[in-house]
Amino acid sequence: MDWTKFTPASCLPDCWCEAPRIGSFILEPVNSWTNFIFVLLGLFLIFFDKKIPYGSNFLSMNRGYSRVYGSALIFLGFGSFLFHASQTFVGQWFDVFGMYLVSAFFVVYNLIRIKLLKPHSFFIYYLLSCTSLGLFIYFFPDSRRWLFGFLVLLILFQIIYTNIKFKSIFKSFYLVISILTYLMGQFLWYLDKSKIWCHPYALMNGHGLWHLLTGISSMTIFLYFASEQTTSTESGLSIQV
Repeated sequence: MDWTKFTPASCLPDCWCEAPRIGSFILEPVNSWTNFIFVLLGLFLIFFDKKIPYGSNFLSMNRGYSRVYGSALIFLGFGSFLFHASQTFVGQWFDVFGMYLVSAFFVVYNLIRIKLLKPHSFFIYYLLSCTSLGLFIYFFPDSRRWLFGFLVLLILFQIIYTNIKFKSIFKSFYLVISILTYLMGQFLWYLDKSKIWCHPYALMNGHGLWHLLTGISSMTIFLYFASEQTTSTESGLSIQV
């Protein structure tokens, strides 16, 4: 596959530590194949969601949420695979858009939890949010990283706010694992990006570990919200089972 016929990614010529295998269909094999953790986790959410230890919350009331989130993870996995395999702008867009599909899910879901949106309107606002983000990064690709960082911070703010306001009961260790694995992955991402830890032809690298760790983080944050135990008097969410 001659990827040079496509518009190159905006991060080139110095994207990551891994050396591209020029002339190969998969230019960055480690950075590409490690994305399949997202695909596997997405398939688990879609086909084995009954094994998830749900509490009493919106996620447990409508299993469509797990299917939407699982689909977002699968999209992210294949999108990031395409990006690292091709080093093209279109691959970069699919990669980043997949990250927004995952993060926007929780932003919109939390708006439902605090009753700013109606549960039946989730899919509409989720679609609108993702479409807007997708268009934004197409026209302003250099904004992709800080915009994703903003979404992550927004989710953390929503978690703190809703915990203080509603005092719902969660299995908090899921949140701890999610934050720790994300921060560790971000640290390794930085080491790889800045070439501080760099072995261009290694069987594993910092960016590949970033994929694996953020895959764990993306799953445990879902399990955190799925573990929520709410009642109409404790949370104000008016859950009816």
